[in-house]
Amino acid sequence: MIDFSVVFSYAHGVIAICGMLFNALLTYLALFQTPRVIKSYATLIVNFAITDFCACLFDFFVQQRLIPSDLSLAYISNGFCHHFGPTTCYVGYSLMLHCFSHSLWSLLLSFSYRCYILYKPAPTRPVLVLIIFLIYTPSLLQFVSFLWAQDDPDEMREILTKHFPAYNLTEHTVYGTKNIICFSALFTILHMTLPITPVYICILILRRKITSRLSVNGVNITKETRNMHSQLLMALTYQAAIPGFYLFGVTSYAIGQFGIYNHPALEYFTFSSFLLIPLLSPLASFIFVTPYRRFIMHYFFKTTRVEPGESSLTRNIYTSNAYTG
Repeated sequence: MIDFSVVFSYAHGVIAICGMLFNALLTYLALFQTPRVIKSYATLIVNFAITDFCACLFDFFVQQRLIPSDLSLAYISNGFCHHFGPTTCYVGYSLMLHCFSHSLWSLLLSFSYRCYILYKPAPTRPVLVLIIFLIYTPSLLQFVSFLWAQDDPDEMREILTKHFPAYNLTEHTVYGTKNIICFSALFTILHMTLPITPVYICILILRRKITSRLSVNGVNITKETRNMHSQLLMALTYQAAIPGFYLFGVTSYAIGQFGIYNHPALEYFTFSSFLLIPLLSPLASFIFVTPYRRFIMHYFFKTTRVEPGESSLTRNIYTSNAYTG
């Protein structure tokens, strides 16, 4: 018989470590290899990278299995947190969830920024930091609220034993919430699910506005700046598609929550699919942002070839103060 705890533990370990390395590299590139023309936008890239790095770190720490049962929601952690007990695992899990929710709001902010600076002067870094903090507030409230949703681990173990007598819970760290209708748990569930559709609608609208604006010949920006906008738009579009993995995770959770089918593979798959998001997200910048791609090709693949049709972007500036980054 396949030991799913071992299989998914290895998978979480490999994916989480790769995700942390990718996002650490992206943080370095954003801080030290960003062209002047998008210097202010680097603040948002760093926000993305740090959020995704933390999501991978906390996932590596907890390596979560989610087991829904009626109105109860139980968790089994296979990560290092199990050495410290269920409360530590629960806090780590709460931190991981709030990273995923903040990542979604950050994606909307990135599209909003790219659209805004095509019409108005780019905001300063302090202003961007303040905006990031404001959009982080709901995720922070989610984290604090969810801490109160933890119930007694022994009671959760009894609930699992009653509903799933075939499950071997020996030596596993079990904890969770007896009633997900309570405010602490319900707020987290709603905040993790309800914003997805309206956020994506806003992203599609903003992307269309950005594309239309860039296609207007009268826009007072240099050709190189226009190219950089296009590169970042491609990267953002790629990033916008990645959270589609949420759909797989939510589907596997719903199948168990509504009692359609329960299986350890489905219970592990929920957060395994979520983990692919912070792993793949930094690749968008590595692939589509030319200065980052050149740095990686040069230092990791020892390639010095200059790509045709592209010139250095580090010296490019906006031709109008309205677009100074």
